[in-house]
Parts: sequence; C-alpha cells; structure tokens
Amino acid sequence: MEGPHLSYLVQSPEQNVTVAYILRTRLQLSRSLVTKLKQHSKIKVNGIAVLANYRVQPGDTVTVDLNLPEKNCIAPENLPLEIIYEDADFLVINKPPGMPVHPSRLHQSGTLANAVAYYWQQQDKHTLFRPINRLDKDTSGLILIGQNHFAHQGIAKQLAQKTVLREYTALVEGVITQDRGIIDEPIARKENSLVRVVVPRSRDGVSAKGQRAITHFRVLQRFQTATLVALKLETGRTHQIRVHLSFIGHPVCGDTLYGGSTALLGRQALHAGLLSFWHPRTGKTLTFTCPLPADVQKAIALLEIKKAWLAPSL
Repeated sequence: MEGPHLSYLVQSPEQNVTVAYILRTRLQLSRSLVTKLKQHSKIKVNGIAVLANYRVQPGDTVTVDLNLPEKNCIAPENLPLEIIYEDADFLVINKPPGMPVHPSRLHQSGTLANAVAYYWQQQDKHTLFRPINRLDKDTSGLILIGQNHFAHQGIAKQLAQKTVLREYTALVEGVITQDRGIIDEPIARKENSLVRVVVPRSRDGVSAKGQRAITHFRVLQRFQTATLVALKLETGRTHQIRVHLSFIGHPVCGDTLYGGSTALLGRQALHAGLLSFWHPRTGKTLTFTCPLPADVQKAIALLEIKKAWLAPSL
C-alpha cells in the first residue's frame, strides 16, 4: 500500500514557478489542503521543507506529506466490517441494512463510523471519518470513505462535476410499465417534519419551489405485484430515490415512511450496488459492485415463486 505522500518532478516549462502553483495545478490540491500543509511544514523540495512561495527549478522533486495531525472523536466499537477495497486514500465498505452511518441522538453507538474508528484504532491511525456518499440506516450497499483530506477533496471535485457513478437497485411496489425513464421533480423538506421530504406541489398541481432532483430508472425484472429497478442519480438529495419512486406511485417495498408495505420485508428494499470514480492519486477509474443482501434476494425468490404459480399452464 502506498504511503500518505504525493510527489512531482518539476519539468523545464515550470522553471521558477512557485511550489504553491505546483501543488494546485499539478497535484490538484485544494487551497484549504495547501493551507494545512503549510501550517504543519509538510511541503518539501528535494527533501527540504520549504514555504509555498519557494520557486522551483527543472529536476526538483516536490513532495507533500498527507499525514496531517487529526483527532477522531467518534468512539471505537468492535463491529463487523465488510471491506471491499482499501488503499492509502480510500476504504470501500459494504454497509449492511440496519446500520446507521453516523452517530446521532437516536443512535450513539452501533454505527459504521464507530466500526471504522475501531478499525483505524487497531492500525494506530488518527484521521477523521469522511464518508463520501451517505446511505440511510436501512439502505444497504457501498460506501466510500476518504482516509485523508486529499482523498476527500479529490472526490468532492468529482461529485461537483457529476463524474462519480452510483447505481442503486430497488424492489418497488406495483408493475412499472416503462422500460426506462427519468424522474425530474424537485424535493423539499416536508413542513413540520424533521425526517420526511416531499415533491412539493402548488394548488394547481404544478411543481412548487424545491431543490432540483433527477433520478434515472431502468426496469430489470417485473413480477405480478412488484418491479426490480436499477437507478442512477444525477443529484444527491436526501431520500431522493425513495420519495421519487413514491411520487410516481411505486414506493420501495418495505419503505413505510413513503407509503411502502412491509408484506415482503421489514425495511426498504434499496441497495447501493455499484460505485465508480477515478482515483485522484493515480488517475485510474475504479469500479466496485456488491450483490443484493440476503433479505432482498429472499423477497425476489418469493415473488418469482408467486409469478410461476400464477402463470397459466400450457
């Protein structure tokens, strides 16, 4: 595994440019990260600590140490972690359903953050918990975690440019007749609710003010009373998939907050099954997948049995 360092060999056209220029344009570091590196004397040229205004020459090697002092205040807990991928910059974890990502007033322990804090403690690693994407407590699947400031700022830029690919799978109620479609409806916080969001409507039925939200869906399989769909997000609003599917009349199975029934399973059948991004250190595209959890697979199996039982005999 590579260490928490970045380096760059200065080329001829870059003669007399500042180290700050190299850090921002060649290593793609944010201004906030460069400021932290300066504060902790983590910038070196040919092995010697320098200021950011130092002017480099061709053949110089600029090195930054990303191992900045940080204090993680999340209590460590020895909980199971399914790590899909790990390097010096990232963790990719398959989060089980029922596990919150962050501690909250209702869930002070038993969260993914507690589990990761314990994992880092065993490695004597001191860093902040930086989840790149977030999943609801009862949504399963892939979560990307930055293991340093550099990793987090590199992915934040990709999120802003909408180059991070996230694909979800959901089992929804009813039969969606379209093979694919786009739900382009705004989302707003429901009045007098701390949890729910809605697609706001004016009295004449026209979309009212809210944050724009776009969800792409594609039918994977149809059953007698449900549909398995793949979903991609253009935006990342709170509960976006859940409220959008409910809005078109096909709430996620088990999602009682947005009108789904618990007849098949006791939590929303929503799974983050694919994640793809380019690595800010290497420039290579990384793609990860993970299968549907057991409870959703069991629900699909029951639907397939019911479909076969209802099919007319030849």
